[in-house]
Amino acid sequence: MSNPQVRKISAINDELDIKLFFYISKKNIIFPIIFVIIAITGAWLYLRYTPPVYQTSSIIQLGSQAQATRILPTASIYDDDLAKQIELMRSSVFLQRALSRLPLDVTYYSKGRVLNFELYRNAPFTVDAVVKDPSLYGVPIYLDFVSQDNIVLSFTNKGQQKKREVYVNGRNNLPEMDIVIDIHNFNIIREQQSVFSRNSYFFILNNPETIASAYSRDIRINVLNSAAKTIQISYQGTNAQKASDIVNIIAEEFSIYDLEKKAESANNILEFIDDQLDLLFEKLSDSEIELEEFKKEHGIDEVTLTPLPTLQGRIADFENQIVMLQMEKSIFSEIEQSLVDEEDDVDIYRLIAILAGSEFRGNISSMLSTLQEQLLERERLLYQVTPESRQIESLNYQIDIQKRILVESINTLKRNLGNRIDDLTAKIESYERYLFNQTGRYSLIEFSMLQRVHSINERFYNQLVEKKAEYSISKAGYVSQSVILERSRTPGRPISPNPRSIYASSLLAAIFLGIGVFLLKYLFYNEIPSLYDILKYTHAPVIGVIPKYKSEIPPNQLLVLKKPKSLISEALRAIRTNLQFIDNEPGSKLVAVTSTISGEGKTFFAMNLAGILAFSDKKVIVIDFDMRKPKIHLGFNVDNVKGVSTILSNIDPIDDCIQPSKVKNLDFITAGPVPPNPSELILTPRMDEMMEYLKSKYDYVIIDNPPVGIVTDGMKSILMSDYPIYIFKANYSKRMFIQNVNRLISESHIKKLSVVLNAVDKEYSSYGYDKGYSYGYYYGGYGAGYGYYDDQYAIVKKSFWKRLLNIGK
Repeated sequence: MSNPQVRKISAINDELDIKLFFYISKKNIIFPIIFVIIAITGAWLYLRYTPPVYQTSSIIQLGSQAQATRILPTASIYDDDLAKQIELMRSSVFLQRALSRLPLDVTYYSKGRVLNFELYRNAPFTVDAVVKDPSLYGVPIYLDFVSQDNIVLSFTNKGQQKKREVYVNGRNNLPEMDIVIDIHNFNIIREQQSVFSRNSYFFILNNPETIASAYSRDIRINVLNSAAKTIQISYQGTNAQKASDIVNIIAEEFSIYDLEKKAESANNILEFIDDQLDLLFEKLSDSEIELEEFKKEHGIDEVTLTPLPTLQGRIADFENQIVMLQMEKSIFSEIEQSLVDEEDDVDIYRLIAILAGSEFRGNISSMLSTLQEQLLERERLLYQVTPESRQIESLNYQIDIQKRILVESINTLKRNLGNRIDDLTAKIESYERYLFNQTGRYSLIEFSMLQRVHSINERFYNQLVEKKAEYSISKAGYVSQSVILERSRTPGRPISPNPRSIYASSLLAAIFLGIGVFLLKYLFYNEIPSLYDILKYTHAPVIGVIPKYKSEIPPNQLLVLKKPKSLISEALRAIRTNLQFIDNEPGSKLVAVTSTISGEGKTFFAMNLAGILAFSDKKVIVIDFDMRKPKIHLGFNVDNVKGVSTILSNIDPIDDCIQPSKVKNLDFITAGPVPPNPSELILTPRMDEMMEYLKSKYDYVIIDNPPVGIVTDGMKSILMSDYPIYIFKANYSKRMFIQNVNRLISESHIKKLSVVLNAVDKEYSSYGYDKGYSYGYYYGGYGAGYGYYDDQYAIVKKSFWKRLLNIGK
C-alpha cells in the first residue's frame, strides 16, 4: 500500500475534520457544562440584585384654534409648529414646572433583604424640610424610630457621621435644616424595624433646582403621527406609580403651559406696540402744534392750500410705504437689541412673536429657530457635562456664530430698509420742489414738509392702533385644543430585567463560549490522534497500532501474560508478523525501541513485544538501555543493583546480569545503577561485545532505549539494530515529533525505521476515523479479526457523571 504524500506539519489544524472535532468536543464537554452553570448562576444573581425598571407612556394630540377668526378676519399670531412644541415640552423650564406638582422633593426608601424599595406616595411618614446646608442634598438620612414621639436621624455630611434627635409632629431646628416629620402608621414602622433592628427607613432630600434635570434623562418624547400631531411621552423608572404620574402630569400641564406661553407672546407684542404708541403720540402732538404755529406765522389758510391732486396722491402713497418700512426697521432694531442684551437667555418665542406680520418673517424666523435648537441642546448637555467641557465650548462657539449671522442679517435688512426709505424721501422731495415751482411760495413747500411729517406719524400711529386691536382680538380668541388620547396606567410588569431573555441570552452565551472552546481546542490540538496523522507526515512504515489500556497499568507491565487473548496481545502478534516484512533474513535479530520523550510507552511496548515473541518459542532478552531513567526492573519486580551500567563498566560479567522472567524463553537485563556518563559507556567497545554475545544466545535482543528527543544515548543501538522501532502515543505525542522520524531516516540513514502508534483510544475509532486501518494494520494485510478477544480488562464501570464528563481512562 502506498503512503499519502508527506505534508508540512502545521502549528494548527489546517483542514476540516468533523470526527476529530466531535472527539475533542466529547473530551472537553466539561467546559460548556461549567459555562452553563456559571451563566445560569450569573443570570440568577443579576436578576436577584438588579432593581426592576418600569416604562409608562401617555399619548396626547396637540392642537389650537383661534376663535377670533370666526368673528373677525384677523390673522393668527401663533406658531403651531409641531417640532417647536415638542422642544418646548422638553425644556427644563416646563419640566421644572410640571414636576413641581409631584411630591419629588423628598424620596423615601425602605430597606429590603437584598434591594432597597422606594416608597412613593406610600411611606408611613412624611418629611417637610428646609435645607440650610446645600451639601445635604442627595445624602441618605436614616431614621431610627425610638418611639412614636422620638426619632434619631443619622447621616454623613462633609465626611463626618452625624446624629440628630428630633421630635415627631413639630418643627425641629437643626444646624443643617429645619425639619418636620409626621407619622401616619406607626404599626408598619414597628413591623419593619422588627426585621431590621435599626435604620430600616431612610429618605433623601432632592435639590429643587436639579429635579428636572435628574428626571429629564429618562423622559422620551416621540412623534407618532406628524399629520395628526400626536406625540407619545414615555418614562422609565424603578417605581411604577411614580413613572405613571410623571408622564400624566407632563401631558396635563402642557395644555395649560402652552396656552400661557402663547398668551405671553401676545402680551409681548402688545407691550411693544404700546411702547411705540407712546413715542408716536408725543411726536404726533408736537407735529400738530408745529403745524398750527407755522400756519399762523405765515398766514396760511385752507384756501391757499390748493396742491395738485395727482402729485399729492403720489406723495401720500410714498408716505404710507415709509410708514410700513419704518415699522419693519423698528422691529429689527428690537430683535437686534435682544440678541445683544440677552446673551445666555434669549427669549426666542418673544422675538418670533414680534416678527408676526413682517415681510421678512420667514428668513429671520428660520435663523431664530436654529438658534433655539442650539440653546436647547446646550441646556440638555449641561445636565450631563460641566460648562468647561469641550462639547459645551464647541456649542457656545456655534451659538456665537449663529448670533453674529443673525445680527449681520438684521443689519443688512435695516440698511436695505433705510435705502428704500431714503429713495422714497427723495421722490417726495422731488415732487415738493415741483409744487414749489408751480406755486412760487417756499412757505407752502415748508408747510407741506411739516404736514408730511405729521401725516407719517399719524399713519404710523393709526397702523399701530389697528395692529393692537388685531392682536388683542387674536389673544382673546385663542383656545388650546390639546387632548390626552391615552393616559398612563401603573404598569404591573417591569420591562427590565426580563428573566426569560436574561436566562436565554446567558444560556446562548455559555453554549457559544463552549463551542468557542471546542474550536480553539480543535485548532490548536497538536497531538497525534490516529494512524492517519502519521501517514500524512512521514513515509516511515507503520507496523502496528496498539489500543489504549483503559485501566491503570499494573507495576508488572507484562500484560500479554495476564491477557493473552486481549486486543493488545493480538495487536502485538500483528506487529510480530509485520516485522518479517522488514527483514526476513535468518539469524538473531536486534530490536531497538525508542521514542521522542518519556511517557510514550516504549518500555511497555518492549516488554510485551518480548513476551509475544517468547510465546512463539523464540529465545528473547530485553535490555534496559535507559540508564538515566530505568524502568525494566519495575516491570519485572526485581532490584536494579547490577545491569547494563555495570556490564559496560566491566564490573559484572554479562551472564551474571541476565535474569529470567516468569515467561518461558524470556530473560532480561536491568539498567543497573545510574552511571555519571551513560553516553560514554554506550560508545565503548564493550557495548559491541555485549551485543554480539547476546545475539549468539538469543533469537531476539530487544533494547529499551532512552528517548532520542531528549538524549542521544540510544543512537548507536538504533543504528546497529535490525528492527529500529519508533513509538508514538496517541493523543499524547506532538505532531512535531514526527519530524524526528523523518530526520533519523534522512540524516542518520536509518532506512529500516518503522513506527508503532501506542494507546489509540477506541472511543476515537468509534467515530469511524480510522481511514480503514484497524488495530491489526500491517504491510501484508493481516489483521487481528478473530473475534475471541479477552477484553474484560477494558470494561471499566463508570458513574453517570464520569461517563458524561469522560473522566477516567
